[in-house]
Amino acid sequence: MKRSKSVVAIVVTLFLLSSGTSYAAPKKITLQTGSVLPAPISAESFLQSGKNAVFLSNTVNQTLDISLQAIDITGSISWERTIDSGNNEVATTFTLDTLGNFWIGGNSAPILMVESSTVILGADNPDGVSLEDISEIRADLNQLTIWNVSPTGELLATYIYPMVKVPTISAISATTSGISIVGSLDSKPFLMNMSNTGTFSKVVNVGTSKTTINSVVRQSDGSSFLFGSSAETLGGKKVAGKRDGILIKLSKSGAITTVVRSSANGAVRSWNSATPSNLLSGQVIAGKTSEVAITKFSNNFAPSWTARFPGTGSSIVVTNGANSYLAFTTRSAIPGINLWKPTTPSLLVLTFDGKGVIKAAHAFPGLVTPINLQFSRERGVVGLASSSDGTISIFTLVSR
Repeated sequence: MKRSKSVVAIVVTLFLLSSGTSYAAPKKITLQTGSVLPAPISAESFLQSGKNAVFLSNTVNQTLDISLQAIDITGSISWERTIDSGNNEVATTFTLDTLGNFWIGGNSAPILMVESSTVILGADNPDGVSLEDISEIRADLNQLTIWNVSPTGELLATYIYPMVKVPTISAISATTSGISIVGSLDSKPFLMNMSNTGTFSKVVNVGTSKTTINSVVRQSDGSSFLFGSSAETLGGKKVAGKRDGILIKLSKSGAITTVVRSSANGAVRSWNSATPSNLLSGQVIAGKTSEVAITKFSNNFAPSWTARFPGTGSSIVVTNGANSYLAFTTRSAIPGINLWKPTTPSLLVLTFDGKGVIKAAHAFPGLVTPINLQFSRERGVVGLASSSDGTISIFTLVSR
């Protein structure tokens, strides 16, 4: 993929701004304005890997392809990689392992053998009409596919698991013990495990179409923590609200060992985002009231602190160990935050200390919906978000 010099220059500015972010605990929270910069063309998501920010996009050439572009802290392009098997492939999620390798989850289509047409002669074709060439047949994207890419952009391996119907891969988590993959097939959520060498487990169904799994965190022993929402009984735990947020532990073999439901009377709840340290965010809708919740859980799914704010839609969390960050959309005033008075839905990022106390608040003019949020020691907090017209931009907490 080609990128203009202007885009690279913009990214140079971004990463110079975002290096060395730090915060002091203010006595009174006053809204700060972060930086908003255009994202590389077609960027859909990104990960921070050391000094590189790696942007993921799906591109259309002769076939559907996957593109990765790594940009270092100076704004220079470190490497680019296009994944093109000659047939269609689409990426929906990606993650990093502890070695810095990228694991990309998505779909690919099998290569079909198309028979050539036979020219009809003589009495069977008295008018001598030439038949049109048969159009190339495109197969469905019914192969669950995992691509493994090195820290320098080399495609190390492609692992394929054919399925009867087209799966949707929603999240992936990688550790030294293997890969956990969650998605849905025929509207039913599932978990699959895969070894680091590409051996897939059986498909484990997690409820029915009344359950949605949005995030997965793989544990070092091969078990998995799943987060989402459900309107049905799971693991013997019945629905408490209209729809509950759910936290599920599955053993290495895929058996449900623990289910914790987050509920409110008559409310719809969902956990949308999660970190390896069990920091979660999600939505709470009760009547005409819509809120965004952030909660820090232990490995036993016991909450250590929680907070709610007026907000709508998706939310994303990230942590750097000492601080936690929440990106969400709101058009309401937030108690304790001066100068935050949006008139339309707008992006807000809150910074919390280890006890869940707000330390800082950042606004990003023109941005509405968070897409991704990342933290690295080299760059601090950087994210992707969309504006009301769908334009994708990069944002950072550091003001220009």
